[in-house]
Amino acid sequence: MKKLMLTACVLIAYAALGQFQTSNSHWTGARTAVADIENPLDNHEPAGEISDAEAIKTYASMKDSLLRNYASSLVKAAGEYASWHQFNNSPYVSEQHGDRLVNDYGNDKATGYGDFENGGILPVGAVIAMDSFKIIPSCLPLAITADAVEAGPLFVMEKMEHGFNPGTGDWQFSMISPDGVLVGQTLGTGHDKVQFCADCHQSVSQEQDWLFFLPHKYRREGQRLASETTR
Repeated sequence: MKKLMLTACVLIAYAALGQFQTSNSHWTGARTAVADIENPLDNHEPAGEISDAEAIKTYASMKDSLLRNYASSLVKAAGEYASWHQFNNSPYVSEQHGDRLVNDYGNDKATGYGDFENGGILPVGAVIAMDSFKIIPSCLPLAITADAVEAGPLFVMEKMEHGFNPGTGDWQFSMISPDGVLVGQTLGTGHDKVQFCADCHQSVSQEQDWLFFLPHKYRREGQRLASETTR
């Protein structure tokens, strides 16, 4: 039985190495299961526990590749968000986004998001972007194979003009796959594929502008541009 389990573990490890880049090497691109791209709320197993320091280090190693791939979607926010204000001090796990590790950014009009529960209603033109990834622990010693890193989608919310779509609080939701494909956008391509985003955010009080906020532990003290943040 032990031999059988080890064989299965080795096969899983080889499959992971074929699909993903390892976290201790240069991360070069996106490999994500189709189910994850189409629906970030699927019931896959969450990634194992990792420290904040490990999450920060991994994100720093893959961030440039994430940006290049997202930007190929030609969605404006996807090519700009990395220079915006970053609201978290470390990647954190978001259950609403498939238990992935995520980071929150906002443009100048979205800086009020950094006031969290006291931020009120954001103005037209406010854009919030959340990139995502996952670290999948190896079932073998690190000397044999390292943990795998899986890129996740980029999630974008943009506050549109009043009357754009009352059903989404005038927010336009967009989701971009790790390889730069626009999966869905409110009242646009793949509208139905991001409807679950609106449905989820609709559960938040309108006084909170349909917005969820990150855990207190991960809220950045004061706001700095992401380019000014030392990783």
